[in-house]
This record gives sequence, C-alpha cells and structure tokens, in this order.
Amino acid sequence: MWKRRGTVKIKCAKIKPDLIIAYLTKEFQNGDIVEKKRIEWLDIAKAISIILVVLGHAGHAYLDIYLGWFRMPLFFFLSGILFKPVLFKNYINWASNKTFRMMLPYFVYGIAIYIIFNIQNLSLLPEHLYNLLYWGSGLQGPYGVFWFITVLLITQLLLGIIANFYKWIQFSIIAVMFIAGHLQVVTEIDWPWNINVVMIAIFYYSLGYYCRNIISKYHDSLSIAFVSAFLAVLAILIDVNGYLDFYLNLKMSSYNHFILDIIIPLLFFMPIIYISNLITRFPIKELLKVIGKFSIVIMYLHLPVNIFFRTILDYNVTTFEFTILGVIIPVILGYIFSLTKPTRVLFLGIK
Repeated sequence: MWKRRGTVKIKCAKIKPDLIIAYLTKEFQNGDIVEKKRIEWLDIAKAISIILVVLGHAGHAYLDIYLGWFRMPLFFFLSGILFKPVLFKNYINWASNKTFRMMLPYFVYGIAIYIIFNIQNLSLLPEHLYNLLYWGSGLQGPYGVFWFITVLLITQLLLGIIANFYKWIQFSIIAVMFIAGHLQVVTEIDWPWNINVVMIAIFYYSLGYYCRNIISKYHDSLSIAFVSAFLAVLAILIDVNGYLDFYLNLKMSSYNHFILDIIIPLLFFMPIIYISNLITRFPIKELLKVIGKFSIVIMYLHLPVNIFFRTILDYNVTTFEFTILGVIIPVILGYIFSLTKPTRVLFLGIK
C-alpha cells in the first residue's frame, strides 16, 4: 500500500506470516526429495538388528542385558537413515498417510493376536482395544513390543516437523528433549504409548538421519569398526567385573546416564554396519535381505509365535529355537501377506 508524506510516496511492505515461518525454517531451500533406493547393507543390518531383538527376548538373562544396550537404539538409528524430510506445506498429508500405514497393521495384529489367544473369551475385546489405544509399557505378553511401533511413529512425525528448521534449531530441540527425557519426573510416569521414550528415541533416529552421508562413506571402514568393537567389548568386561553400572531399556524407561546412553550404544553401531557390508559379498545376503524386508512383521509376531508354542502347544522352546521360530515363521507369514493387495495393506501397511 502507499502512504503520502508531503509530495513523496513511501511504499510499506506487508509482512506475511508465511515469510516469518520461512525465516525460521529452511522450507524455501528445499527441493524435491529423490526416491529412496534399497541399500543392501542396510537391509542386512536391519536383519541383524531384528534377529538380536528376537534373541534378546528368548529369556537368557545376560543376552537380554547386553543386547539391551544397543538393539533398540540400533533399530531406531537404522530407520533414521531412511528418513525423508517433508515440507511444512505437505506435512499434514504426509503425516496422515504415515499414521494410517503404521497404525492399521498395529490394530490388525493386535486384534488378530487377541482372537488367537482368547477365542473362548471375546467379550473382553473392547477392553483390549482400549489397552492398544492407551498403553505403552503396560502392553505385555504377546503385545510386548507394540510400544516400539507407536514410539517409532511419533518419532518420525516429530522429526518431520523439526527437520524443517535450521540445523542449529533442530540440534537444540533434540538435545533438550534427550536431556529432559532422562529426568525422573518424566521416567517415573507410565505415559500413553510410551510417548516419553520418544524424547530418547529421537536422538538415535535423528542421528541416523544426520549421519547417513558419514555412514555411507565409512560403512566399510575396518579400522573404525575394529576400534568400536574393541571399546564395546571393553565396556562389557568392565560391567561384568562390577566397575560399570549401565543398563538401558527403552520400553521400561530405564536409562539414567545421558552421556553413557549416547556413547555405549554407538560403539556397537559401526561393527554391525561393517559386518553387514561384509555379508553383501556372500550368498547368505539374500536370506538376510528378506529378513530385513520383513523386520516389522518379525517385530510384531516373534513373541506371539513363541508364546503359542509354549502355551497352546505346550512346547518349551530353547533360546536357539525361540530365535529361529521367531524369525522364520514371521518371514513366511510376511511373504504370504505380500502376495495380495488387501493383506499388504492390512499387515504390511503398503499398497
């Protein structure tokens, strides 16, 4: 608009809200995002990660403790490598699609598992649905890993917003969340969907996103993998001998040292990535790539499968059998689900 001051015309520009958002964000800098391509070593790393998750749930005390140091942080880290930023203007549509694709299988698996184990008592199904809607760490038994899905979803949705801001703002938000997530006032509350764990998980997830170029450059570095593996083994030995009191369990919000919660899990990442890259040279990679492809199906079903053997079939599986059954049967089911469009949508969240 124009204002008249004497005989001189002065032009006053309107400040639009969109420009304020653009200033605080880097939306105006973003171009089109290229489609993700499958990376062999990443699929294999996901396979190793999910196998370690299954192995940790097999009931061996020491395996559960030491695999717990890094197995879930690793899964978030690997998932973060594939994170694709989204512009603010596309966020609602993106978030809606992602929520639908992740939560539909969440409820389909939850209902199917309930029916299989409670076919004689379906009257409690509404209460079970409420539990799926609310609980995180409170979901136990065959639903013991369902917390991961909701935490992963909220982590992705949150980073989808944060990633639009300048890097210093992104890093500041994530750092504050990670530190605040360790506060007792946060960890002692039983939050719906384990939403408090997002404050920790987003660190590992975003680390995969921010470091993916570095990982791509050094994923085949033997020296980095060797040093990391040496330090990881050293940390375990120090803990075994009573000189280190470290415990990490994301589901139960059991983490009490934000410095070690950064360092120790990271020591295990590069050795596993290096081994995954090494495996790409051998025929067994094809099997592991399939396992990696159906890692979410394994996440959902490895506990129900083994509980079915132990309770319904009255067969007490060993640690080895628990791992094999918990991986192979879900992979077979995942392949079957992939054959038709309805089952792909319902069980895999893909079209």
